Amino acid sequence: MKSILYIALFYLCLSVLVVSCTEKEPEPACLQAEVVGPDCQNGWYILKLANEDSQTNHTGDFVGQIQAGYVTTDNLPEAYRHEGQRLTLALELNGSYSPICTAVHMMYPAVRIKRVCAAATGD
Repeated sequence: MKSILYIALFYLCLSVLVVSCTEKEPEPACLQAEVVGPDCQNGWYILKLANEDSQTNHTGDFVGQIQAGYVTTDNLPEAYRHEGQRLTLALELNGSYSPICTAVHMMYPAVRIKRVCAAATGD
């Protein structure tokens, strides 16, 4: 009976230690992007990221590794789905799924929009 109590106490202490040591993941930084237009699959949109050297120090799945170029997303808010719309977005790489194109098409890295930081006005 004592051994069961000691084992239960050991696992309780271990679980408290694990919970207290977990770190909250950092939030992605906001990047400037421009909506290029729809991608090959309905609901997907191509974004052109601005070239900013300060983006290289981000870690994890956040878009910071992509210095500049094009990405595609399927969760662009309806209000920003206009070609030429300039936004400041926090993005995360989406390794789970991407658009399915039936013809030969340029494939861009898939991202998820974590939040819209700002939208340009007066374009």
